[in-house]
Amino acid sequence: MNAERTTELAALNAAGVLDGDDLREFQILLAESDSALARDLGRWNDVVAAVIIAGTEPRSVPAELKARVIERIAASAKPAPAKQTAIFYSILQSEGEWKTLTTPGVRVKDLAADARRGMSVKLYELAPGTRFPAHHHSGPEECFVVSGDFHVEGRVLHGGDFHHAEGESDHGESFTENGCTLLVTATTADYQ
Repeated sequence: MNAERTTELAALNAAGVLDGDDLREFQILLAESDSALARDLGRWNDVVAAVIIAGTEPRSVPAELKARVIERIAASAKPAPAKQTAIFYSILQSEGEWKTLTTPGVRVKDLAADARRGMSVKLYELAPGTRFPAHHHSGPEECFVVSGDFHVEGRVLHGGDFHHAEGESDHGESFTENGCTLLVTATTADYQ
């Protein structure tokens, strides 16, 4: 397609009058274009908008409408609360908030939550002698021992060991003698 035809289609599209075969041709052009061409085509929209604005008669804006617009602009300028919605994020060892649980000797740090799957990842620190009472798992739980000793279902796990519990399973009491750090992935509903 030659540059003259491209310019013609871009101008007609920006003016909002492209239809039929011309519109299909323009859509194919956009789909096959590189980013530089797409940027040039977008500039036509800016040019046409400027021409339209320049050709209109100024009108007075009702005070009530102006006040509502200013109010909305001010509200949108307020910073949004921080969320961890980025595709990638990291939490350094010194970052995050440790929470003390009602079970004595247990601290937990939330690392990630996936609301869509209903799963969460948490880091647990258990002080020496800490005991978890027997409990039920509505969904799967995966536990990786980062350091220390963790006694679960008749086995003693140490740093580098892994334990899995299927959903709808019941754990007996689990405990640590010397303290441990655990990385746990589990159903969010089981660990709120």
